Amino acid sequence: MGLKTKRVAFTFDETSLRTLEQMTEEGKYTSMADCVRESLQITRALSTLAGHGFSELHVRNQHTSEDIEIVVPRFRLLRRV
Repeated sequence: MGLKTKRVAFTFDETSLRTLEQMTEEGKYTSMADCVRESLQITRALSTLAGHGFSELHVRNQHTSEDIEIVVPRFRLLRRV
């Protein structure tokens, strides 16, 4: 069974397009579509977690053990009360 696909077009402002191009290159994606696809998967996972009450995202530098919190305001809106 083949994977069904649909072609879509997006309109980006200059800054957003530059960001997408940079992310595609730095992430070594084969295309901008692959970069967007993975970004959607990450956003979906974080949104699902937010829906289950999680509201903080922490990342840790494996070399220094420095830990920072990333705040995504939209995810706080998704929390179930």
